[in-house]
Amino acid sequence: GEIDAWKRLKRQERVREDADEVRAALNYYTSNLNFNPDRFVLTGTREEKSKLIREDKIPDVKSVIASDMGLRYLLRNDILTACDDARAELKYQMKQSKVDGR
Repeated sequence: GEIDAWKRLKRQERVREDADEVRAALNYYTSNLNFNPDRFVLTGTREEKSKLIREDKIPDVKSVIASDMGLRYLLRNDILTACDDARAELKYQMKQSKVDGR
């Protein structure tokens, strides 16, 4: 079930990492992040923080960590997409230069 699916995903990711050093580096970075489960720093303007406190809407540590990790994965995916696009463009330009005789 779920454990087999997780193991399969991990194997597939290892294969992708072997083929892409940027992916491997970003995955290594993410897997070595450490969070303090007891505290976090609430950022925002003074007014935003005051409003959260007054309305008793300060997020718990678990949701902050999940949100942070989600954002990191989105940024990681943006970087990987940009690298893939750059590789494809380079490959295309090199092919075109051969066709054009340059």
